[in-house]
Parts: sequence; C-alpha cells; structure tokens
Amino acid sequence: MDADGHNDGKENSGNAARISFQDIRFGRLPSGDVRATFLTRYIFDIPADDLRERIGEFSIEDGALVFPGVDENRAWKRFDPLLDEGFRGLRHLLYDKPAVYIHQNSSIPLIGTNEFGIMDRGSNILEVKPLTGCNFQCPYCSVDEGKNDKTHDYIVECDYLVQEAAKLAAKKAHPVEFNIGPQGEPLLYPRTIELVRGLKSIPNCAVISINTNGSLLTTQLIDDLAAAGLTRINLSLNALTQDAADRLAGKKYPLEKTLRMVEYCRGKIAVLIAPTVVPGFNDDEIDGLVQLSTTIEKRGFPTIGLQNYLEYPKGRAPAKAREFPDFFAMLKPIEEKYGVNLTEMRKGDFAIFDEPEPPKPFFKNDIVRMRVMLPARYKNEIVAVAQGRCITVVGKDAHLLPIGKDIKARIIRDKHNIFKAAI
Repeated sequence: MDADGHNDGKENSGNAARISFQDIRFGRLPSGDVRATFLTRYIFDIPADDLRERIGEFSIEDGALVFPGVDENRAWKRFDPLLDEGFRGLRHLLYDKPAVYIHQNSSIPLIGTNEFGIMDRGSNILEVKPLTGCNFQCPYCSVDEGKNDKTHDYIVECDYLVQEAAKLAAKKAHPVEFNIGPQGEPLLYPRTIELVRGLKSIPNCAVISINTNGSLLTTQLIDDLAAAGLTRINLSLNALTQDAADRLAGKKYPLEKTLRMVEYCRGKIAVLIAPTVVPGFNDDEIDGLVQLSTTIEKRGFPTIGLQNYLEYPKGRAPAKAREFPDFFAMLKPIEEKYGVNLTEMRKGDFAIFDEPEPPKPFFKNDIVRMRVMLPARYKNEIVAVAQGRCITVVGKDAHLLPIGKDIKARIIRDKHNIFKAAI
C-alpha cells in the first residue's frame, strides 16, 4: 500500500473487481456495513449502501472487497473517494478515539511538534515518534497518555519516517542514534520491526534504541527486533514488587514475564532499566532495581538510568516533585553500595555529541502565514503548516478553525524547532 492507502497492484479475479490492500482488511459489521481495519489497530467504516450505489453488489473474501461483473478500473476509480472519506473517519481501536494517518503525500511535515515525527535537540540523537497512544495509565505520565481527554491520536507512515530521518542523519558529523520514543508505547506501532530495519539501513546509523514499558515484549518479538537491528531497549521498569509495579502502571503489570524478557535479551539486545522514581510510590524499590541492573549483560551502555519524577503542565501529578539535590542525595548511598554511577549522566556513556540543529524558518515573535492542516490533541489547539514545519496554534476556539484555512499567527515558541503560535 502506498502513502495514499492504495495497493501496489490492482487485482481482477476473473470477471470480478477485487479491492485489496496490504495494510487494510475488510469485514462485515452486524449492520451489514463494512469495517476496515488498518494496520491492525485502527478502524473506519464504509456504509454498504454507498458501495452498492457507487460500485455495485459486493462480497468480502479473505479481507478483500469483491465486486462481481464490475470493471476493475471503474471499481477503483469509484472506491478512491470512499477510501479518502473513510480515512477522515479513522479511529483508534483501543480507545475508540479519532486518529490521523500522516504519510508522505499528506503535506504534513515531520518536524515542528513533539507529538509525532522526528525531533532534533541539537545532538547526534534523533528522536523518532511514530504514533501516540499507550496501553498503560501510569499515574506519573508527563504527557497524560493512556485513557485521557485528548481529542485525537496520530500514526505516521513507516517509510515516511525513515525517509525524513535519513535526511536529518545525513547532515550529522557523528554517527547517529535513533531513539524510538513516542508519546505512548512504541510497541503498539504495527510497523515497529519495519521501522527498526529501515532506520538501520541509513548509512550514518550507529545505534537504534526504543523506550518501552516492556509489557508487549515476547521472545519472538525480541528475536525479530534483534534481527532488524535494534541496539538497546530502554525499559520503564519501575518496581520489582507486584503491587508497586501495578500501581505505577495504572493496571496489572506483567512483572514476571518482563523479567524473563530482560534475561532473554542477553546476547541479543542491550537493556537499560529506566525507572521513574515517584515520591511515595517506589522510593523503596530503587535498591532492588539497581541490584538487578548489575546482573544485566553489559553491551556497551550503562544498564540503569534512574529518572527523577517531574511535574509537567499537561502531565499527571500524583506527587510533589523532589528537588534534584535531594534526589541525588537519596541515590548516593545506593550508588556507593553497588559501585554503579547513578548521579552523573555522562555523554560519553552513550556516545552523545553536540551537533547543529536544523535551521529554523522563523523565530519567536515572528508573524507567520500558515495553513491549518490537522486536528491537535487538545481543545483550543490546532496544527498548521508553514515552510516545512508543523506549528501548534493555540487560542480560544482554535480547534474550531477549518482544515485548509490560511491564517496568520505569532510564534510564541521555537526551541528545538518545536513551534507554537498564538492567534
């Protein structure tokens, strides 16, 4: 299937037109209408009457639409508008939330927002964000993922991500680490293996890492990720006791299985345990987590990196954040006990080098003409595009601006090519 959702080749079964896709499977709803499942986790519906009126009578065979006695070209020509309409109604299967598919023909750049695409913070690490959405409900989540009041989810075409990542990597003086770290759980992305394989094929790629809660790891998936070229798993393992692990996941956490997967990674993929230390939740878990990290195979990287819980404007706030001097003072005795560095992140441990950021097409306080292109994830926000950048536009009723409308807005944020504008 190409970026517009079309199959690479159109099929004709005898004297019947057959409409099928690599990434879409069709099925019947109890009402008789058609349910399209896209990339296993996204859905849209097509009224059966619309198919009959525009194309003809049909059946569904092996996930494909079959129109007996209909010319193939005629069927595809009349189906394309129905497909476009369907994608405008795309929904996330997990939470029944509207979703937006961003592909290389969508005119949506992959730079400009921290919610999808690629982020370059001025080093040889490029953050790759293929989707939003999470299977957990962590009480400390900095971006309020899981069940929430956000209006939309995003999913980005794999080939588009690889294509744009390669352009940015080519401008780096040092070998690049691609960190797959979306706002959510990356293993929910149906094309994770293909994404890793594509990033690995980029000439300047040295490391591919992924930030995951680990709940979806299996032995087969680990084997596939290793074969595709994944270098390191950054594992959000927050506790070694079941009650604490469940509490910090906001649901039942598969602790025993995850620990087995950590061991299974030995000889295949590096593992870095990356707990978030939340006051009153898992302070007494730190010692055990550090001890566990000393048993993990060292494959060129540290095996633990403790994160201090911080409060964010759009995040959840289950506790008062601990000041960093207090955080480091708490870690120092454990650091000395196990001889493991817990208090000083060294760029050399991860081969991180400072690099120039991509040029900014505009700066804070500039008045910029832009076109509204897609919904944002919050009320009173919308996403516009100008000069190869996405811009999150904020203001009263901004979410009501019509898609395609040209507007002028003042840039109020430009850090790291992440842009916000006010109307």
